[in-house]
Amino acid sequence: MDVHGFVPATTKARRLPAVIVLQEAFGVNAHMKRVCQRVAEAGYAAFAPELFHRTGAGLEFGYDEFPKIKPIMGALTNNQILEDLQVTHRHIIQLPYYDPSRIASWGFCMGGWASMLAACNLPLAAAISYYGGGMVNPRPGIGFTPLLDQFNAIRCPLLLVYGGQDSSIPPDDIQAVQAKLTALGKNHEVEIYPNAGHGFFCEDRAAYHRASAEESWVRSTTWLAAKLA
Repeated sequence: MDVHGFVPATTKARRLPAVIVLQEAFGVNAHMKRVCQRVAEAGYAAFAPELFHRTGAGLEFGYDEFPKIKPIMGALTNNQILEDLQVTHRHIIQLPYYDPSRIASWGFCMGGWASMLAACNLPLAAAISYYGGGMVNPRPGIGFTPLLDQFNAIRCPLLLVYGGQDSSIPPDDIQAVQAKLTALGKNHEVEIYPNAGHGFFCEDRAAYHRASAEESWVRSTTWLAAKLA
């Protein structure tokens, strides 16, 4: 599995925090690499694993090519994605440059779901999920299964970000996620951007909502800095 690494430009002689950046369904494409670069510029090492590596290396898809993507996602299981997350985490902690106690995950769309899976299973310091669907109910043709019943295993603080106009994640699902995390006493925060839809953070998608994207970036990086301080 290829993992794309982006290292911050720093001369400080200390171990740096790291962020596992988890892709949308379209691959570790130009947008995801720009996200990694921005994360690195914010002072964190960014590592983006190719979650479609079982089908092929370097796979990228256009934003109108979801019919090509769905069979790939349909063949993937929770355990396979978890294996990829565990291998990426192990790779980071084996490097001498990064602090194993300050590793976070940050995912978008299917990566938002994967970030929650990481929070349920890895010793993370924090996890951010942008419009991660499929947490509550299974989705037809998608191999991933809901994570609600695994939330008890979460040990790190969470930031969950949604678009208020996202038709793919019903308000009832967001409420169910919040209710479950609250009932379990998990440290979590939820941000809903009322004018944004699914994929609003991606500047290459028609759904891009600049104001919400810029506001959420400030919100997320401020939150992350506090958790990885």
